[in-house]
Amino acid sequence: MLHKLTERIIWLAVTAVITGWSIYMYADGRSTKAFMGVLTIAALLAVGIWQIKARKPFPSAFAVITYIFIFISVGLGTFGGGYSIHHFDDFLHVSSGIWIGYGAWIVLCLLLGEELKDKLPSPFIALYLVAVALAVAGTWELLEFAGDKLLHFTAQGRDPDDTMFDMIDGLIGGAIFTVFLVVKRGKKHNAQ
Repeated sequence: MLHKLTERIIWLAVTAVITGWSIYMYADGRSTKAFMGVLTIAALLAVGIWQIKARKPFPSAFAVITYIFIFISVGLGTFGGGYSIHHFDDFLHVSSGIWIGYGAWIVLCLLLGEELKDKLPSPFIALYLVAVALAVAGTWELLEFAGDKLLHFTAQGRDPDDTMFDMIDGLIGGAIFTVFLVVKRGKKHNAQ
C-alpha cells in the first residue's frame, strides 16, 4: 500500500515538472504546447484537491498511476517528443485502458459498497469494465478531435486510422485489467 505522503510527493514532483516545462514552452514561443500544459496543471490540481478534500479519495495507488501517466503522456510525450517514438502512442492507450478499467472498478465499488460488489457475477463485471473502457476511449478520441479542430492541437495527426487504433488499444488495456480482476476475484472466492 502506498502511503499518502508518497502520493503527495509524486503529485508535487509531477506538477512542478509539468509547470516548468509549460513555462519553458511558453517562453520558447510554443504557446499551443504551453496551453496544453496549463490544462494538464489544472487537471493535476483538480485531482490533488480531490485527494485532500474528498470524503472518499481515490486509492493512493490509483492516484499515483494517474500522476505517472500524466507525466509520461504530457511530459515525455508532448513536451519531450515521445510521440515520435514508434508505438509510444499505442503504449499510452493500452496503459490508459488498464487505468480506466481500474478507475471503473473503483467507481463501481463506491456506488455499490463492499457487500454488494462481492455479490456481482464476474461476467457482469467483465462486461461493465470492457464497456466503460471502450466508452471512455471513444470519448477521449472525441475530445482529441475537438481539441484539434477548435484549439489547433495535433493529437490525431492526419491519419484517420490513428483514432481506431487508439480505441482498440484502449479496449485491449481494459480487457487486460478485466482479466486480471476476474482471475483475482475467482481466486479470492475459491479461497473462502
